[in-house]
Amino acid sequence: MRSGKNHKVSARQVQAHAHHLLEAILGIDTASNTELVKVVLTAAALTISLFAACLRLRTMSDQTARTALRARLPKRRAGLEKQLNAALHYSVGRSTRRRRRTIACDLHEIPYHGTAAKNHLRGNKSRSGTTKFFVYATACIVEHGHRYTLACTWVQKSDTMVDVLERLLDGIDESAVPIRRLLLDRGFFRNNVLTYLRGRNVPFLMPVMFRGRKPAKGKAAIGWRTFLRKTAGWHEHTLTADDETIRLNVCVGYKSYRHHRTGRRRNKKLVFVAAGTRETPRRICAEYRSRFGIEASYRQLGQARIRTSTRDPLVRLFFVGLALVLRNLWAWLQGRLFGEKRARRHQSAAKKLQFRRLLTTLIEGIEREIAFELLLT
Repeated sequence: MRSGKNHKVSARQVQAHAHHLLEAILGIDTASNTELVKVVLTAAALTISLFAACLRLRTMSDQTARTALRARLPKRRAGLEKQLNAALHYSVGRSTRRRRRTIACDLHEIPYHGTAAKNHLRGNKSRSGTTKFFVYATACIVEHGHRYTLACTWVQKSDTMVDVLERLLDGIDESAVPIRRLLLDRGFFRNNVLTYLRGRNVPFLMPVMFRGRKPAKGKAAIGWRTFLRKTAGWHEHTLTADDETIRLNVCVGYKSYRHHRTGRRRNKKLVFVAAGTRETPRRICAEYRSRFGIEASYRQLGQARIRTSTRDPLVRLFFVGLALVLRNLWAWLQGRLFGEKRARRHQSAAKKLQFRRLLTTLIEGIEREIAFELLLT
C-alpha cells in the first residue's frame, strides 16, 4: 500500500505550481509575458505592496502593474469568487475527497481606516483604532493532514448569514469534498440559519448564543436560557420561524477550567445545537474545539496578504484569495512530502517546512529567473 509521500518534489515544481495557479486566476497564457505574475507573487511572499514589489524587481512600473491587474480581474464579485474557489480546489488531493470531512466556517475581519462605499464595509466592536472592516467568510477543513480552505467569499453589509452560508456551501459542493459535519461560529446562530441548514439537510454543530437580558432574580428563564438549568445530555427543542416548525437536538455539556487569578477549578455549562450526531457531550465539546483550527488559516493568510490602501473591494478580495491559494499550495506540499498520517520521524521535518519557508522559496525562484534574464540581455 502506498504511503502517499513523495520526497522528490523540487523547488522548481512548487514555483511552477504557484505560477500556474495565479495565471489561471488572472487568465494569463503561460506563453505570454508573466512580469505581472512575478510582481504579484513577490508582493504576496514578502507581505508588501505592489509598489514595493515593483521597486524590488524593477521589471515594470507600479501603475502599469495595478492597471494590468485590475483589467484582468472579473468585473463582478461572483466571477472572481468562482475563479478563486477553483484555484483553491486545484490543490485539494484525491484522498481528501474520498471521505467525509469536518469543515469549519467563520468570518475574518480586516480593519479599514479610510472611506469606502457604505455596502462594502461592516461594523463591529472597535479594534485596531476602527469600527469598520472588510469581512470575508471562509470554509476550511480542520482535520490533520487535510487542512485545505475550500471556499472564500466577500461579505457585504447587505448580506445575511443565510446568503453567506449558501455561497460557502456551494463552494464546498464544487470542491467535491463530502461534509461529515459543519462547525459554525456562534455568530451564525439565527433562526433563519437553523431553518436553512435543516432544509438543506446539512449535519452541523453550533453553540447557542443567548441574546437579550437575563431573567430577574426569582423568575424562571424562557427560551434558550432554559437549557442553562438542565442536566448534561441531549434534549429536544421546537423552534418556530417564518411560520415553520422544526425540531432541533440540543446538547448540554460542561467545560472544566482553572481560573487565571484564583487558580481554582471551575465548571462552565456549554449548550450546542446539532444535527446529524448523537455523541456524548464530552465528545461534542472536544470536537467543537477543533473549529479553532480555522484561526491558524487566518494567521497564515496574514503572512501572504498583499498590503494595500485601495478602496476597490475586488482587488482586496483577490489579495485575500491569493493568500489562501498559496496556503493551500503549502498544505498540498506538506502532504506530498510527509504524508497525511505522519510518523514521528516526519513530524519534526514537517514543522520545519513552515508556510514562510514556502514563500521564501517562491521569492528565491523569481529573483533567480530575473537575474538569469538580465545576464542574457
